[in-house]
Amino acid sequence: MNLVFTKTRDVKSPARAHRTDAGIDFFVPNDCAAIRLKTNEDVLIDSGIKVIVPEGYALIFKEKSGVAAKKKLTVGACVVDSDYRGNVHLHLFNNGLNECEILPGDKIVQGVVVPVLLCDLHEVTNEEYDVNETERADGGFGSSGDR
Repeated sequence: MNLVFTKTRDVKSPARAHRTDAGIDFFVPNDCAAIRLKTNEDVLIDSGIKVIVPEGYALIFKEKSGVAAKKKLTVGACVVDSDYRGNVHLHLFNNGLNECEILPGDKIVQGVVVPVLLCDLHEVTNEEYDVNETERADGGFGSSGDR
């Protein structure tokens, strides 16, 4: 299987740092101006890359651990569907207490190609739904305890 891509701007090609890495590194285009993000601001960067994701898969963007830890940048919108053919955009939030800078050429996010189960959707009534009760039921945040 291949993740086919083309470049629409002056940008480094997406690449894995190591052959067995799950994530494919994506870079800020070289022709992009430096970006200064204040705390709680976000930015949408045109990556300069178009991809062809194989049918039955999605390209999901995740934080690079070093970028998240040092710059406090997290990924917002992150799913590229297999039928999308436009430029991929990188959506980043500054969740830190300080302004941060994103520079041209920065290795900024990683993309992971994941299989997608294309299931059918089937609506039922609340009564039909409740027949499928489990031991956990609707226990959510913290319901399994702290230890």
